[in-house]
Amino acid sequence: MKRFSMLRLFTAILLFISCNVNAQEEYPNEGMPIRDLDGNVYRIIMTESGVWMAENLNTFKLNDGTPIEIVYDNTKWESIKTPARGFFKNTVEYAQTYGAIYNWYAVNTGKLCPKGWHVPTEAEWNDMMDYAGGSQASGDNPAKLKEAGTKHWKAPNEGATNEVYFTALPAGYISSFSEDYEPGTKTLWWTSTEDIQNLMPGEKPSNAAIVGLSYDFLSKTMGTFEKWNALPVRCKMNDE
Repeated sequence: MKRFSMLRLFTAILLFISCNVNAQEEYPNEGMPIRDLDGNVYRIIMTESGVWMAENLNTFKLNDGTPIEIVYDNTKWESIKTPARGFFKNTVEYAQTYGAIYNWYAVNTGKLCPKGWHVPTEAEWNDMMDYAGGSQASGDNPAKLKEAGTKHWKAPNEGATNEVYFTALPAGYISSFSEDYEPGTKTLWWTSTEDIQNLMPGEKPSNAAIVGLSYDFLSKTMGTFEKWNALPVRCKMNDE
């Protein structure tokens, strides 16, 4: 019995080493995965613009253990001014591939990402987009961030190569502009940056900056959304 247990342990170790070697061969810039409090494990990549998750966030809790309110009724999002999360099309299975969607009040807690990580600022997202664009139009072609092919993206998935293994997928979102956009066409992410332009004295920002990519467009999408909207989130490791 003891020999059998030792054999199983030895086999497991070999499989673990083999899987990690294969992963490094497939993703040469991949680091050790990160786990959230719900037990979700996220691939990470190491780039010149920092260490990023290679998947969208899908946690039910803030990193101090506080549960995040779940929204199932899309008509309720606009009235919520506290941290909340949901699923595009209210489908849990969808979130297993594309991650959950969150309002900006969850982002603003500073505790949405695992400890040691944060929701990137608009400037940090711009750095990543510029890094992905490389010498191609000075960052105006961040197609390296998108998953290649049309398994998830709609054709033609213009310029997608996933060369930096960021694996951007066309995750859904809830917004005042589009509650049910055509799947496979676009992805948007929250940044942690508030929109403070054109505010009156004493006025508090009601919008935050967003960034995204499209299936038929080489350039990045930039703009602002009202904070109640529900979008996917990526996390970036804190700089030491």
